[in-house]
Amino acid sequence: FGSRVSRTALISSGEQQGTNRDSRGWKFFRSLGSPRIWVAPMVDGSELPFRLLCKRHGAEGAYSPMLHAKLFLNSKRYREEHFSTCAEDRPLFVQFCANDPEVFLQAASLVQDNCDAIDLNLGCPQ
Repeated sequence: FGSRVSRTALISSGEQQGTNRDSRGWKFFRSLGSPRIWVAPMVDGSELPFRLLCKRHGAEGAYSPMLHAKLFLNSKRYREEHFSTCAEDRPLFVQFCANDPEVFLQAASLVQDNCDAIDLNLGCPQ
């Protein structure tokens, strides 16, 4: 790690390697308003009031807390206690942890109309 690379060099390198700013991913990013400052997903730490507070202080997008897909799917009480949003809470990515693709898909279908994207946490053990 002894050398320093400037941001400009990285951008130029990406352009030379064929980075396509017209790709589906870039179009989606721009459709959200190109948010650069995000509230990270934190269990018991990124609920709606905290997300709104962060947005008042400069955050441009947010993640929900990590939700357990199986609990979210099977328990109305869990859904009511652990997920809430409002019009000011956009863009919003809802994060699930899951180890069963079908359960993940069904849980995601319950929030798809209340968020901009669904995120699968692959870093936390189940």
